[in-house]
Amino acid sequence: MLAEEGVGGLFTSLDPRLSWNGDVLTLVASHNYRPWPAADIRIGGRGLVLVPTLFCHGAHTMIDPGLPPLLSYPARGRATISQTPPPVSDEALTRLLGGPRARLLRLLEEPASTTELAHRLDVTPGAVSQHLSVLYDAGLPTRTRSGRSVRYMRSELGEELCG
Repeated sequence: MLAEEGVGGLFTSLDPRLSWNGDVLTLVASHNYRPWPAADIRIGGRGLVLVPTLFCHGAHTMIDPGLPPLLSYPARGRATISQTPPPVSDEALTRLLGGPRARLLRLLEEPASTTELAHRLDVTPGAVSQHLSVLYDAGLPTRTRSGRSVRYMRSELGEELCG
């Protein structure tokens, strides 16, 4: 924004009531929006602190003579901040990883050994080990040693992939 439209375009994109002239930033008051008068902020080489926030509508200023002026404005994308992405469907995960690996990754919600996973999937421990090796190389499970047993669990990346 700044490179394409300059400082004036940047401020107007944050709030249409903002305008820039020289070293003065003006916030025009709106009686429907704010009951107090317009603010002229003289920057004068002090800098300006820009603060995106989720907790305001429109731009707000804070002025302290000993500090650079502060301008808070509504953060972009705040309407979707609390939305979680939809989980990956079983079908999509199967297309990505193949059926056996997708089922195996889904089972790794809780720590399990190769033998436990083989019993749950009704396959040989060798088959599970081969699939775990590929998944591990991709960073999808973590593994920890517990005595003579190695236990696997989904990594953060594996969790995100499974939704």
